Amino acid sequence: MELFDIADGEFEDRETFNSYLTSTYESLSDRDLYIITGLTEYSEDKFFETLYDDGWEELKDYGPIQKVGKQYGDELFAQSYLNYDEDTNLILFYTDQRKTEEIENAIEPFLNNTQGVHYLYISPRVLKDVRERLVENEPGAKLTEFVARRSKRTETPAVHRPDVGRTISYYGDDALETLREHERDYGVLPHIMEVVVPGEMKFRITKQGVFKLLDGSLSKLFEYMEDCIEQSLKIKEAYEETSYKMLNVGGDYEIPSAEPATIKLRNELEYHEIDNVKSSIQEDQYALLDTYAEEGSLFFSGKVYDEVGNVFYNIRANADEIRLFPEEERELGSFFRFYEFVQNNVDEQAVFAET
Repeated sequence: MELFDIADGEFEDRETFNSYLTSTYESLSDRDLYIITGLTEYSEDKFFETLYDDGWEELKDYGPIQKVGKQYGDELFAQSYLNYDEDTNLILFYTDQRKTEEIENAIEPFLNNTQGVHYLYISPRVLKDVRERLVENEPGAKLTEFVARRSKRTETPAVHRPDVGRTISYYGDDALETLREHERDYGVLPHIMEVVVPGEMKFRITKQGVFKLLDGSLSKLFEYMEDCIEQSLKIKEAYEETSYKMLNVGGDYEIPSAEPATIKLRNELEYHEIDNVKSSIQEDQYALLDTYAEEGSLFFSGKVYDEVGNVFYNIRANADEIRLFPEEERELGSFFRFYEFVQNNVDEQAVFAET
């Protein structure tokens, strides 16, 4: 399956490429358009070096947009248009190839498993906020599908069985009303949503930063995609505030100094829950070392090894916050994964403290 063709020439930036697609995509392809968003901590040169080391190659240069491809399997070839934003280190893949083939076997593994790179995590709270703005701004907008989840340990209000974790999948023209009811009655939060604006567009969005145009105009999709990007970039800003360095304290003596990122918990952590949190960490591709917990005014500490990112960092927690202290090496994906872990297993309403 070949990628859709675009006109020769160069684009000024991502916005002009998006504008070009808005006006021409219906004539370029009759397939769904996927936009897969990610972030990197690398400079442009280092990012493309990392991309090519993963087996990708540049097929054509359109200025800020590159057509790239990668062979996977025996005779299968993934292709995409790619934009790297040097101001934010945001990366976007544009493709009309298959989600279950080229995207899942080439693009997503690169974003999920490459050091210094990660998909743009769009938290359930951001999804919910964007949904409410969309249905307020777009007359007749509705949801037709959603997947929503509630973790066992959460204080998100729920009328029915608030101590039970659950995942709900739903299809139907009344999905907006149903999701709101389930948020109220069962305390779930959205992870995947499909949105329809009658006469304008139909699109799908996931918390892994995948946007899919199913029908209609791209202009509104790009508008709400940029909204999600802007809110989700705040996580990267928190990562960039962390640091590790050695301080000279006289003569040949140095001591380590680390600037942490702080995750604020709205659902306070209690001493009797520490063992479950430790078990969850170790079940999620982490190793947990040198742990210590103290009752009373809760204090918990430990060293976490991220098996995917191959980095260590220290954590300190009390009842209402978790602090992440980097060691000598930091890694963007590890930082995002741990924040997503906290939202999935500790507190769905956790947010980074603003500096």
